[in-house]
Amino acid sequence: MSPRWLVVRREIVERARSRAMQIAMAVQLALIVIVLVIAAIAGGGGDTRTVGLAGAGSQAYAQPLRAAGSSLDETVRTRELPDRAAALRGVRDGSLDAAVIDGREVVVKEETTGPLTAAIQSVRRQLALRDALERAGVPPSQLRQALDPPSLRMRALDPEPADADTRHGLAMVAVILLYVAILTYGMAVASGVVEEKASRVIEVVLSAVRPRDLLFGKVVGIGVVAIAQFAATIAVGLAAAVALDVTDLPSVTGGAALLVVAWFVAGFLLYAALYSIAGALVSRSEDLQSVAGPLNVITVVAYLITFFGIDDPDSTVSVVASFVPLSAPMAMPARWLVGDVPAWEVALSFALTLATAFAFVRLSAAIYAGTALRLGPRISLRRALAARG
Repeated sequence: MSPRWLVVRREIVERARSRAMQIAMAVQLALIVIVLVIAAIAGGGGDTRTVGLAGAGSQAYAQPLRAAGSSLDETVRTRELPDRAAALRGVRDGSLDAAVIDGREVVVKEETTGPLTAAIQSVRRQLALRDALERAGVPPSQLRQALDPPSLRMRALDPEPADADTRHGLAMVAVILLYVAILTYGMAVASGVVEEKASRVIEVVLSAVRPRDLLFGKVVGIGVVAIAQFAATIAVGLAAAVALDVTDLPSVTGGAALLVVAWFVAGFLLYAALYSIAGALVSRSEDLQSVAGPLNVITVVAYLITFFGIDDPDSTVSVVASFVPLSAPMAMPARWLVGDVPAWEVALSFALTLATAFAFVRLSAAIYAGTALRLGPRISLRRALAARG
């Protein structure tokens, strides 16, 4: 086995055996399941409104009000009450959202206008029209046609997909996962580059492995562990969402998962190269945060632009961000999930990101080769570029 693959194997084994990594992974997966369980409990069944019906004149409201629930995007239940006092008591203590008394009066606790009271008033007009038509001697067949005419044919000029809301939610989750993964594993690469310097064993290591091979092994090894964790997170999240029936997964879920993983690979490669450059500039872990700070800021800015651009994927900012390599790993998957992005745009953006990533990988390898044996205070990027071999 070549030295670089020995380094890859070592990175994978050491990080997989790390108790801290195992605990962090378990906590991460547990949090995902807990969040989905809370969402299932909080969202199960939707809103339910209860309307009390007091008096004989109110009983005709029961069926029309229950049917009106679909237009309110709520479940409307009706409850028969013995008298007006029971209706007032139910509204006052909150067990009823509204009460209809003798078909002549509507009682609510606070708001006299709103979707529910509007539905009650609509039922009132429908019942009054039915009574008037019956008194006029309209035959039952014509009466039913007048009170329940066929719905108008609906046609949208620019229809949204039926699963638009689900796609939007999936895009938000994907962006958050990509942001956390790139930031977390990018810093892991930077820390891995510094750790041999900090432990003063870099001379021993480099006596058996070339600097470029050492850097390659670290990036690939950490990348394999990162991809495994990232894929496990997506798999557990999707499985839990399906099992708990939290949401209806869109038809693109399988393709979306593959796209997000592919973009994670490209984004990780790009940012791993940048963070490895940051690690190469220092020889102590205490100095790493100050050097990696600008990269963290860039990652946060790319995340914010993408996150707030989900609502308007065709805006100039969102489109530009999806082609800029530093923001494309988050911006392009989000645009693809919520919008109608041509395949050539996705391919072009991916190609630009990969090309930039490989350019930074070559630069990182050269800088690391020139600074691997340098100990002491932080070195500037200009001096590192001058020292690269």
